Amino acid sequence: MIDIVTLKLVAGNGGRGKISFRREKYVPKGGPDGGDGGDGASIIIKANRAISTLRAYAGTKEVIAAAGQAGNKRKQHGQNGKDQIVEVPVGTTITLLAENQTSAYRRQRYGLINEDGSQHLLKSADFQANQLPQNSRIRRQLYFTDYDKTYSNFEIEADSLEVLDKPQELYQLLEDGQELVLCQGGFGGRGNTAFKSSRKTTPREAEHGTFGEQKLVKLELKLLADLALVGLPNAGKSTFLSKVTAANPKIANYPFTTLEPNLGIMSLKKNTQEIVVADIPGLIDGANQGKGLGHDFLRHIENCRALMYVLFLEETVVFDHNLSAKDKSQLLWQQYQALTNELQQHNPQLLEKPSVTTLNKIDLYSLEDIAQFEADFKKKKISLLAFSAITGQGLLAISKKIENLF
Repeated sequence: MIDIVTLKLVAGNGGRGKISFRREKYVPKGGPDGGDGGDGASIIIKANRAISTLRAYAGTKEVIAAAGQAGNKRKQHGQNGKDQIVEVPVGTTITLLAENQTSAYRRQRYGLINEDGSQHLLKSADFQANQLPQNSRIRRQLYFTDYDKTYSNFEIEADSLEVLDKPQELYQLLEDGQELVLCQGGFGGRGNTAFKSSRKTTPREAEHGTFGEQKLVKLELKLLADLALVGLPNAGKSTFLSKVTAANPKIANYPFTTLEPNLGIMSLKKNTQEIVVADIPGLIDGANQGKGLGHDFLRHIENCRALMYVLFLEETVVFDHNLSAKDKSQLLWQQYQALTNELQQHNPQLLEKPSVTTLNKIDLYSLEDIAQFEADFKKKKISLLAFSAITGQGLLAISKKIENLF
C-alpha cells in the first residue's frame, strides 16, 4: 500500500502583458492596444472516496500546472491556464515542507483555511508595488521598449523554494468531494493599454505576470475507520475481520501475512448502524521506533474511533506442561502491556479511545486457563472476552460489546 508520497506542486505563472500600438492605414496614431496576460493555472487537491491509496503518484516528483499565455495586440487577453486537479483518498493529510515566496505571502497574510472552512485567495491588487517590499521577488515587474521597438526586458529573479524550519501540517481532507486550492496560479501582467493616460498617450511599458505558488508537500493517508484491530502478528485479526464483515483479507499461518491495512463493513444490530473495521498489520516490540512495520502501522490508528485488542498465546506456550495457568496468564498480561506501551509511546491519546480486550483461539485453551485469564484481567479492571475466529465461538458476545462502543 502506497500511503505516503512527496510532491513538488507548481502552479502556473501569469502571462506577460503586451506592448503594442494600433497600426492601420488610415489611423496613423491609433494608440496603445496591448492586451493583458492570462492567469496561471492553480493546483487543486480533491478528496475522492473511490480512491483508496496514493499509488497514482508513486514515482511522480512534480505536478506542474500550465502558465497563462501572453497578451496580444488589439487588446486580446491571453488565455488562462486550466486548473489541475490532484485527486487523493479521503483521510489524506497535507504537510508543507517547503514553499516559494508567493506561497508564504498568502499563507502568512491570510492563512490557508478560514475557520468556516472557506479559503481566502490572493487578488491581483495584492501584487501591486505599494503592497509589497521593494526587494520582494513577487511584486509586479515592469518591462519597457524603446522607440526602435527593441525590447529591453530584464531577467526576473526566480521565486525558488525555501525549506521550512519545521514541517507544518496544513490540512486533512475528511469528506468526499472536498477541495482545497493548494497552489494558486499567478496573475497575468497588464498590457500597455492599462498605462495610457492624458499625460502618457503612448506608454511603452507593460507588466510581467506574477509567480504562481509552489509547494513541496508530503501527502500522507491515514485510514478513516471506526474500529481498529490491534494485536501481534498471527493473532487472528484477519480471520476475525473475514467473519464479521464481507472482507476477504489474506490469511495464513505465519506472521505478517497482512502487509497493508484491510477494511470491512460490520453491521450493528443494535441500531442498524454500519461501522468500518480496519485490520491493521501486526505490531511488534519497538514499533513506535520504526521496527517491523512500525509507523506504517501506528499512524493508521490515529483516526479510528475505538480499538479492539486481540490477544493470543502461541501453541508452543499453550501446550507447554511446564507452565501453569498462572504462568500463561502472566504472559498474556505482558502481551497486553506491550501493545498498550507501543501505542502510548507513539501517541498517548490513543489509550484514551474506547476499547474492548479480547482473547482469540479459545478452542486451544483449557477451561482452567480461561478462568485464570479472566480472573487476572478482572483484577486489573479489564473485562477479557474470549472467542475463536475459526469456530465462531464467542463472536456474538464480542459483537454486542463492540455495539456498546458506538
